[in-house]
Order: sequence, then C-alpha cells, then structure tokens
Amino acid sequence: MLETWQFRVGVYSKYACKPEDPCLLYNSEGELLLNPQSGELLHACGYQGLLSSRPQDSAFLGTWGGRPLYAVSSQELEPSASGRLVSLREVLAFHEPEQGCLACMGKQLLHWRQQTRYCSACASPLQEKQGERARICPACQELYYPRINPAVIVSVAKGNRILLAHNRNFPGNTFSLVAGYVEVGESLEQAVAREVLEEVGLHIKNIRYWGSQPWPFPSSLMLGFQADYESGQLNPDGEEIDQAGWFTLDELPNLPRPGSIARKIIDSLLAEKKQ
Repeated sequence: MLETWQFRVGVYSKYACKPEDPCLLYNSEGELLLNPQSGELLHACGYQGLLSSRPQDSAFLGTWGGRPLYAVSSQELEPSASGRLVSLREVLAFHEPEQGCLACMGKQLLHWRQQTRYCSACASPLQEKQGERARICPACQELYYPRINPAVIVSVAKGNRILLAHNRNFPGNTFSLVAGYVEVGESLEQAVAREVLEEVGLHIKNIRYWGSQPWPFPSSLMLGFQADYESGQLNPDGEEIDQAGWFTLDELPNLPRPGSIARKIIDSLLAEKKQ
C-alpha cells in the first residue's frame, strides 16, 4: 500500500539516482523485478547488488519516507538476483491499485524519457527542466512534457444485456467493451459515441462518466463510460471488430483479465446486480 510506503508525488528532484536510493526496477521489456527478500515491487535499498551494469535510465517519482524514489531501467539484471520478474499487466491484476498506479507511472516516465531525448525543432540534446516534470531544449527553449494519449471505453446497456465485442487482436475468444482513442477536437462524449457507431454501427444515448485508469501501453489514459442503446443494428466493422453481441450478466463470454478498466466496469455491473 502507498500508505505503508509513505509515498508522496513529486515533480522534480535535484538528486541523481544513487545505487542505494529506493526504486522500482524495470528490465528492457518493461517487466518489474520483485524484491528478492520481500517479494514487493519496492526495492527499499536500491538497485545495488541487483544489476551487473549501470542503469540504462532513471525517472524521479516522488519520495518514500523522506527519500527520493525512482523508476530505474536496466538492460541486464544480475544473474544471481533471486527476485521474480512480473509483467505490468500482472501488477495491475494482482497487486494493490496504489502499487499498480506507481508501476504505471514509472513505466510511462521511462518510456517518455527514452522517446524524448532530442529537440524536434532544432535537434539539440534536451536537458531536465528544474521545478517541473519536463525537458527543455537549451538552444531554443522548447519545452517537452510527458505525453498522455486519452482513450475512451464504454459499457452499452440494452435492457438487461450489455454490448461486448471481440477485437481481432484479442487473444483467443475474449470479448470486451468497445474502446478507442480520442480524436483531435472531440469531447470525450463525442469520442464514445463515434467509436460505438464506427465499430459496431449503433447509436447510443445517456453517456455518463464511470472512472479512469492509467494504461501505460505505452502512454494512454483510459476513460471509462456507461451508456444506453438508442438505435441501430449490430454491424461489426470487420477491421478492428470481427464479432459483437448482446450478453446478459448471467451468461458472459470470456472476459479481459482482472486489473483492466474493462474488467472493472463489468465487475461493477455484476456487483450492482447482486445488490
């Protein structure tokens, strides 16, 4: 729990990451190394003794017990390290939400730093900007902030049934909620209505906000909604969605794994049904 970690968000650290600083440790594939002693995500004694080479990069996350806390990436882990590697999806599914949030934050910041090293205006190497989480070009003063790509996902109800769809990229026979990225100039509600119409051919109404989740694959923010069916016949677009249907909560198909906002929305509907 973050309360146990005494975690506090920060935007800038004047300290460079040291081997003994508390950290979350990521490999080049974005997996996290669990602490060999505690089995937790946090390495309270830093990365010393766990890496066979210097870290590839580090990103300041905030403080833990008054000490600077970092996300650290390394292309190589010490072969003798006994900690288990876990995927970020596994962290989101089976760890506390606060830990998942911290792991997402570290993954997104490391990805942003890797992708934002040179100025796109003049090609000069970027520097850290003091006072905020940003990079600045020393030549032309252009500022670069961590990028977040907003995406919407929606549960559509029709009587006692909900709309679920199978994306061509889903593993096996997994069905989920309709989702997609927000286009330039759209409101979130407009994006929800457009995605449902484009992907399955339906008009919806009563669009209402449900909740959100950071989704660092690589840099998204998922915004969840609920809506009601208005009109139209199911017609999957055949490009992204190859199957779609109406399902009662008593007879659901294979669902997304726990931890995803799609699963959380569906689980909340199941919980409401039991009340």
